[in-house]
Amino acid sequence: MSRRRCVAAAAALFATLAAACGRGTPPPVVLISIDTLRADHLPAYGYRGVETPALDALARDAVLFENAYSQVPLTLPSHAVLLTGLPPYRNGVRDNLGFRLAPSVPTLASQLRGAGYATGAAVSSLALRADRGLDSGFDFYDDRFPKESPDERAGTATAAVLLRWLDTVSGRTPFLFLHLYEPHAPYTPPEPFRSRYAAHPYDGEIAAADAAVGGFLGDLKRRGLYDGALVVLLSDHGEGLGDHGEDEHGVFLYREAIHVPLLVKLPGMRRAGERVARPVALVDVFATVAAAARIARPAATEGRDLLARETPGGAPRRIYSETLYPRLALGWSELFSLTDARYQYIEAPRPELYDVAADPGERRDLAPGMPDPFRAMRAELERVPRAEAAPEKASREEIEKLGSLGYISMTRGAPGAALPDPKDRIASLAKYKKLFELYYAKDDAHVVPLAGEVLAAEPGMISVWRMRSASRERLGDLDGAARDLESALARCPDATAEQKSEVIEQLANLRARLGDRAKAEEILRAGLAGSLATDGMRVALARILTETGRSEEAAKILPPAAASDSAALSDARGVAAAESGRLDDARRAFEAALAQDPGNATVLLHMGMLSLREQKFGDAEAWFQKSLASQPEAPGTLSALGLAQVQQGNTSGAQASWSKAVRLDPTQYDSLLNLGMLLGRMGKLDEARKALEQFVKTAPRPRYAAQIAQAERLLKSLPASGR
Repeated sequence: MSRRRCVAAAAALFATLAAACGRGTPPPVVLISIDTLRADHLPAYGYRGVETPALDALARDAVLFENAYSQVPLTLPSHAVLLTGLPPYRNGVRDNLGFRLAPSVPTLASQLRGAGYATGAAVSSLALRADRGLDSGFDFYDDRFPKESPDERAGTATAAVLLRWLDTVSGRTPFLFLHLYEPHAPYTPPEPFRSRYAAHPYDGEIAAADAAVGGFLGDLKRRGLYDGALVVLLSDHGEGLGDHGEDEHGVFLYREAIHVPLLVKLPGMRRAGERVARPVALVDVFATVAAAARIARPAATEGRDLLARETPGGAPRRIYSETLYPRLALGWSELFSLTDARYQYIEAPRPELYDVAADPGERRDLAPGMPDPFRAMRAELERVPRAEAAPEKASREEIEKLGSLGYISMTRGAPGAALPDPKDRIASLAKYKKLFELYYAKDDAHVVPLAGEVLAAEPGMISVWRMRSASRERLGDLDGAARDLESALARCPDATAEQKSEVIEQLANLRARLGDRAKAEEILRAGLAGSLATDGMRVALARILTETGRSEEAAKILPPAAASDSAALSDARGVAAAESGRLDDARRAFEAALAQDPGNATVLLHMGMLSLREQKFGDAEAWFQKSLASQPEAPGTLSALGLAQVQQGNTSGAQASWSKAVRLDPTQYDSLLNLGMLLGRMGKLDEARKALEQFVKTAPRPRYAAQIAQAERLLKSLPASGR
């Protein structure tokens, strides 16, 4: 059957399903999430600064909830609430970074699939990538983005992906989840909205999202699916736009951050045009869909059916919201709030209370007078079982990718430390974001002074000391990098034990690279003698002992081999064995490490070094290439690759590898010296002289004294015509 006939058959099927909804067949379910959309920036909520014809039309067909609130002003945890019907302290997803939904938690998709629905989703941001757990229960979950934009994609492209999947559905009622990333920052709407809203690009992004929704719903109408479907449209959170000093979102819980649009279109447009004023929550969407689709929902879900009639005389409902982002990412206090039909209470080091009915912009804080609502809401919030958040350690790649979307992760204090009120620090957030952006763009020349400005105001931010240290290291200032880490240990008493341990390891590595292995050994032994001891320190000390000819002592530093060993521990044993001449033991240790982590770039590098030691230069090159495939542009691996290439007579390859290693890291002194000598042998005397002069000028003399003397002799031997 042709694709066109398949689509026509599917349309006929959906029309039949739609007509049957009134006779007991569960309706198709469509869930649309428009990221970062403030309710008060939509015409349906009274705003006049943007045109949204598609959303206006949907609002006319739907029940509109005037006071819907997000439980978390962040993309991942808010969608976890939406899809589980559980508040964040119960579903376990508290921030964009370091959290994932456990497979054991039922989702809306899993419940619908269990009831016979075909479940498909397409998302527009890596914040909702499948490995965060929200794909649970979906037959189809598309989070693939184009190479030119690996972190997000346009809403129209995401909608097209989901509609293509819909073409493949046959015989099952569909559940469609569409996530659009407009109007998330940076605000760069496509034409014609860029020109039309040049003065207000956030509104231009809203118009672009509206067009994507219009196209998507238009396609559902052509298929005969729209009329009989349950369509829920909402946003995960709002946007600060500077109203309380925050330009974007995540830090505060004011209305601009948590008041979101919520439209529910029932099959057959029942209750079309109705407006509901009572406060509701995103946690209610699960229960609402379950009721409309006539499926069971887990007893643990906490939301309410939004379409059920309220029982008169009940206690006023208060909506819970939280943000742990200030603490987890910035070292500031977390915030919690309750919002009812009249007031919002915000728990902070200096708590706040606002009359949202009379003061929707929340400009007049009523908390100093401690009125009755303040005391009542504070007491109720104290009864909420807010568990301590325990994020997993995020990878550097994950931090960098989320940083490209505007989420920063700079510091986290030790549990129990007194943390500042975000209200007192919000003015510095823009500077932090700029520093984060420069750091991950490797604009190190600008990182160093900006980090200095941040540290002058807040010397206790251990992550900023580490950023400046890393930038100085990339600039070739190893001594300055080491001094920054020493300052981090001295001036950040509230840092976590994990952070301090990592700094000790990094500091010891820098001191060793500067030629002071004795100091590096002293630093590590002091760390291992205290409460900060880690396997990472043992590995670092074993490496230094190995490099100083004490490989047998290094082997004793490491704990006995165990099945639960990390790749790093097995790798360290392999290095110690190789330096002791026990090459078979070394290979077994490296193989054990690769069994734990097959793509570990460091272990692959060491396998290559072992092959070099055995003079198996082709094998060595293959290992180095595998390492570079796992960690591209690793200067140390490029340096080793050059050795394998030159041994096989591939001088041009060796030149390219060493040149790139030095370009990526000016402190690759071995590559620099090897490059200078190779260029001399190749007759490229001007280039050879330049490389050797740079080596003599920059290599640390305590460690490279003999090599510097060798380079100076070579420079004297170069003919004058080589200049």
